[in-house]
Amino acid sequence: MHKSKIFVVGLGVLLMAACKTSLVKPSETEGRPMSRDAEIERLATGMNEAPGYRGRIRATLIQPNSKKEVTLSVRAITDEGLLFSAPLGMAKLLVTPEQVAFYNKLDRTYFEGAMSQLDSLLPVSFNFVQLQRLLYGGMVFSEDLNDIKQHLRRRPSKNTANYSSTFSSEQFGEVSYEVTAQLKPLRIVRQELVSERYKDTVVVLYTYQKDENLPSTIELSGAGKKLLLALSDFEAQKAVNLPFQIPSGYRPLRKK
Repeated sequence: MHKSKIFVVGLGVLLMAACKTSLVKPSETEGRPMSRDAEIERLATGMNEAPGYRGRIRATLIQPNSKKEVTLSVRAITDEGLLFSAPLGMAKLLVTPEQVAFYNKLDRTYFEGAMSQLDSLLPVSFNFVQLQRLLYGGMVFSEDLNDIKQHLRRRPSKNTANYSSTFSSEQFGEVSYEVTAQLKPLRIVRQELVSERYKDTVVVLYTYQKDENLPSTIELSGAGKKLLLALSDFEAQKAVNLPFQIPSGYRPLRKK
């Protein structure tokens, strides 16, 4: 598959949960005391307050000797699917927990396959749930919430808290995991993963607009790659549809 086409598909996958990041104000319970378990659970899963979202995402992928950028419109149904569209509908990408599907009107090609086909673009291999957590500000690498509650160490300092955990994972092997969160309002500002299966530290950085709980920019770096995501014009939707159908007569996009 041509690298530029993989880039479009891969960015769409990485962008999937950004559709869930409507700029929501802190909840009315923000100032109330929160138990340690409730705090961890909120940080682990991130914010997700609507059935669906619509908006736009600008993504920049920086690798040694290359830099590529794409802007996509996005529709999302929470935990079910995301639809990314290039300008004028010239290309569309549908992402679900099970697979990725893509078509390009310019060369009349399409692609259908598992998310694992896109691992070469990412600093670390993610599954659907982890990508969602990445993009709406949750603990990406907390594979098992109960397990991380048992092993997580919390060190508060003024308006921040540092969380750290070590665990063994089938996906990552032996892992050292650190999270830095702002406490008021509660939101993650940094995550770091050190895994025996990856040669480089994987780092996620978030920035926010004023007191918003959800990120406005996300930076993912590791393995010599950096992915920058900028979210704009996101609105929560009560009902969202994902119109996608591969046109007849298109040919499969093959790896090269």
